[in-house]
Amino acid sequence: MSDEYDYRVRSPGRVNLIGEHTDYTGGYVLPMATDLHTQLEATPDEDVTIHTTALEEQRTFSTTDREREDSWIDYVKGCYTVLEDAGYQPGGFRGELSGDLPIGSGLSSSASLELAVLAFLNDAYELGLSRERLAELGQRVENNFVGVSCGIMDQFAVALGEKKHALYLDTGTLEYEAVPFSDDVQVVVFHTGVERELVDSAYNQRRETVEAAMNALDVGSSVELEADDFDGLEPRQRQRLGYIARENDRVERAVHVLERGDVEAFGDLLVKAHYDIAENYEASCPELDYVVETAVKQGAYGARLTGAGWGGAAIALVDASAAESFTQSLREAYEQRYPEHDPATHLITPSGGVSVTDL
Repeated sequence: MSDEYDYRVRSPGRVNLIGEHTDYTGGYVLPMATDLHTQLEATPDEDVTIHTTALEEQRTFSTTDREREDSWIDYVKGCYTVLEDAGYQPGGFRGELSGDLPIGSGLSSSASLELAVLAFLNDAYELGLSRERLAELGQRVENNFVGVSCGIMDQFAVALGEKKHALYLDTGTLEYEAVPFSDDVQVVVFHTGVERELVDSAYNQRRETVEAAMNALDVGSSVELEADDFDGLEPRQRQRLGYIARENDRVERAVHVLERGDVEAFGDLLVKAHYDIAENYEASCPELDYVVETAVKQGAYGARLTGAGWGGAAIALVDASAAESFTQSLREAYEQRYPEHDPATHLITPSGGVSVTDL
């Protein structure tokens, strides 16, 4: 297939290790790019014609078409919209989407797709955009075209991830650094099979609460918060924003313990993060709690929900040598407890960010 095309793009997914619901308050996050990826093989053309092997669909549209279709193609159309808004006018392409990054798995397949298209257009049409700029434009695709109020973490991890490293990002300043991640441990992503039915309304409620609390305190970023700042807040605001402040602190501590290779301390932070978000942000569910509890009982260094919560996925940190047997036993226990769900598991190692190869 590749001899038909001029470029091949490899765009990873992402998993967030710690720092949940902090990105929309200008807080700290610690994601990593995954070795599961979206692949785009493409060559420049007048219009856009793109086929996806995952869905066995082909779509064609003009580069000036701004009509939303409420489907996966909006993530491609949105790339042209945000580029035009930023003063760029790349041409079209014909291409094929494939890869091993599952859709709807909690590994940010949408950001992976956005960055695949943006990185291709950047190279093929010599737009001269930095990786940081590509990440910002990917976020705009979600916010301004698709209509999803996400932070920039996913796009940043996909654009700037480094092999064998996590990415420590201040979402307020966009300052970042690569943090070494030990080869001796592996991240298990366990998707519960629970659809996040409450995620939109619950997410928006949490966001409104913490943003109102920050406005009341007149702070622009949650990293500026001090413990004695919360006295004048309403109880629910104090509860939600208190979690955010503690999570920022945990991210900073996580960076320090990873830099010295202390996986046990890192695992402890994951567990503390899970029970804090479950109790004080109320973003968990029984299935996620069960996965975390069972993972720790079965020998994981630590575990927590990852992503927005209310269903979706959890992660567990385990010895690399035991990762496959651990994953199998965790899945068997979960399926016995929740036979009505269809879980999915993935073993993840940190990967490099989006890359474009001339064929």
